[in-house]
Amino acid sequence: MNFISPEWQKLLDPYKKDFFGIKKDKRIELWQKILLELPSPLDKTVEMSSEVKIDFDWTPQDSVETKDLLLKLVPWRKGPFLINDVFIDSEWCSHFKWDRFLELNVDLNDKTVLDVGSGNGYYGFRMLGLGAKEVLCLEPNLTHFSQFLAINNFAQSKKIQMLPERLESIEIDKPYFDVIFSMGLLYHQRDPGEHLRLLASHLKKEGRIVIETIVTPEDYKEVLVPSDRYANMPNVWSVHNEIGLEKIILEQGLEIIDSTEAVMTTVEEQRATQWMPFRSFESALEEGNPERTIEGFPAPLRKFVVITIQSNQL
Repeated sequence: MNFISPEWQKLLDPYKKDFFGIKKDKRIELWQKILLELPSPLDKTVEMSSEVKIDFDWTPQDSVETKDLLLKLVPWRKGPFLINDVFIDSEWCSHFKWDRFLELNVDLNDKTVLDVGSGNGYYGFRMLGLGAKEVLCLEPNLTHFSQFLAINNFAQSKKIQMLPERLESIEIDKPYFDVIFSMGLLYHQRDPGEHLRLLASHLKKEGRIVIETIVTPEDYKEVLVPSDRYANMPNVWSVHNEIGLEKIILEQGLEIIDSTEAVMTTVEEQRATQWMPFRSFESALEEGNPERTIEGFPAPLRKFVVITIQSNQL
């Protein structure tokens, strides 16, 4: 049985035999040991529509040991997850973003979905909660990949898989996806137009691309190009205002069909925790002024847009 298609299944096959396939990383031996020591539930209850919560029988000792194992996979950027009484309190309260996405009423029921730059798969599990038929996550970061393997060890879903690769490395030229997500990626692209075209190349006719990105205020210039960092983030190549964002989308033969209001990121949504004990969003802002970054730029506003291929391009 192929996942998505024979071409995609061929890329996934090496990870059926070994957790990390042919990937090389000095931490792989540790991650494999952690994954093998996690308890595997026989009977379980899985909730993905309102949260990612997995319940099954275990002992107090199981709880202690599982928490210790999962803490070895820090940093947990996306979440939260609840595994029985173990609450993985991730850096991002990702349900805030997901609630904003839900305002768009994008139909995922029985849809084949691609989540590019998925992190540990939190949003992919939430997509299953909306009835997605199959969700393929692309995430090259092996720490995030190991976290996904840990969570799906408990969820045991065959409807979601993760491939630890970048979209740019995929040599599949047929469009197999009804909905494609790219969240928190556009401003990290040297060429955001190329990123949009690449996403569109994997989209079925009349499919939808869901972009979540940072925008600057409307009265700011059309594109902000940081000389170094933006909000303490490296590799931010450009941040558009809403006019600039729409322009770059139209230039690729795409068009916006829906969007959310731009919402300012807060330290309630992104912060350091036990599960991500390093510097977080509080270090990104000018002291005493939540509307300016530490570099003096406008603070991040986050916005969803739903785009499709222009009808004259089909």
